[in-house]
Amino acid sequence: MSTRTFQIALALTVSLAAAGARADTIFVANENGQSVSIIDTETSKTVTVPIPISPHNVDLTRDGRLLLATGMAAGGSGGHAAHGAAGGGQLVLMDVSGSAPASPTVVTVGGHPAHVVPDAQGRFAYLTDAETNSVVVVDLAARKVAERIPVQNYPHGLRLSPDGSLLAVANMKSGTVSLVDPRNPEKVEHVAVGERPAQVAFDPSGRVLVVSLNGEDKVAIVDVASRKVLRKASVGRGPVQVFVTPDGKAALVANQGSAAKPDNRVSVIALGTGKPVKNLTVGKGAHGIVIDPDGDTAYVTNTYANTISAVDLDTLSVGKAYPVGKGPNGIAAR
Repeated sequence: MSTRTFQIALALTVSLAAAGARADTIFVANENGQSVSIIDTETSKTVTVPIPISPHNVDLTRDGRLLLATGMAAGGSGGHAAHGAAGGGQLVLMDVSGSAPASPTVVTVGGHPAHVVPDAQGRFAYLTDAETNSVVVVDLAARKVAERIPVQNYPHGLRLSPDGSLLAVANMKSGTVSLVDPRNPEKVEHVAVGERPAQVAFDPSGRVLVVSLNGEDKVAIVDVASRKVLRKASVGRGPVQVFVTPDGKAALVANQGSAAKPDNRVSVIALGTGKPVKNLTVGKGAHGIVIDPDGDTAYVTNTYANTISAVDLDTLSVGKAYPVGKGPNGIAAR
């Protein structure tokens, strides 16, 4: 990607954001397209920006200024499933504040990174690395790896608790979630949750953790204080990402299925009982899910359809679909 190409694309992105200041801006990691799509939901306009990795996941610093994208270096042996070359893991940083177009900055982290979350202050980013079974801590100001925190086998999804005091990491091949104190990273506890945990989500209080169990077609609902699974709930085929509604009453679960037998549903589960509320039909291969800052709309990536779907949380109905790049996975909103 030339610097000129990136500047043109990002300049368009800035104009879209300015035109729709009150609209949601959605950021999508197109893993098979080596790009990020940026959508202004008010105008339905999309800009797709090439980046030098096959991004699996994206997130934003809390101020919405810095986009973080994780994945393998472009030009490897394929997308996320193929891993690319050993040690090719990277974190891409993009200023999306609209102050001035700038080329992405790349931090080499090595290994096989999957998901990323920033801390509340925007000082550090935490990345899972399945190759070294660790969480990589990146100093965002210094643009370098600060440390690695050992967890368990094949860490994938992760999230910080609302107060930032606990980092939960889904270890797919251990059947566990690691609970890490970011202020004391040597303090790590492991909770057995079930088969192939893929991603986690805290409720707004931070007292309940929901874990998608990709190998069981269920989610586990965990009491954080006791470190115990309270109950499990059945969802669709191959659940991946999960997000808890702002009122803490329900979890939205994106069910991807498989390439041979894709699922196209978002399961809505009542946290208090574990009972299903509704199944929403989106696009093939529902994977990533995020709720916008206002709490009224969820957005879901449809990996095999190359789209994202908007879900109205007041009516639990599926609205507009937006085309994006190839193989959309992770998603973020501001």
